[in-house]
Amino acid sequence: MFKNILVLVDGSEYSINAARAAASMADQYSGKLTMLHVVGKSFSKTTMPDLEQEIAGLRSEGSQILSSAIAATGKSEDQVEAILSWGNPLDIILEEVQDKNYDLIVMGSRGLGAIKGLLMGSVSERISRSVKCPVLIVKELDQ
Repeated sequence: MFKNILVLVDGSEYSINAARAAASMADQYSGKLTMLHVVGKSFSKTTMPDLEQEIAGLRSEGSQILSSAIAATGKSEDQVEAILSWGNPLDIILEEVQDKNYDLIVMGSRGLGAIKGLLMGSVSERISRSVKCPVLIVKELDQ
């Protein structure tokens, strides 16, 4: 049923719960799990030397967020496709969903950083209205 699952992660406990739920479903249905972290930072007021340092820091932070989410599922990094992207979170997510054939999108009910507003409210509604697959919003999981 759910052979190709996309989970949106941002480092929040809610997104970690979403990753765990998505991994459980991927195991249940022998599905593929993809994790997406979007850096939605705007750099318009940053000077060039600071920009390079900031980008390197954000790239490192994004990679760590993805690694932590993967580790929380009990899977190894070679069992999960991890995508680190830059831009408007809504646009990036919709583009990713349009480019690939996901059976399910999983996200936490609240978030941090650039996608805080994304994970509940009008943007998550726009995602659910714009995609053809089901969207699962995870609040809490029993550990």
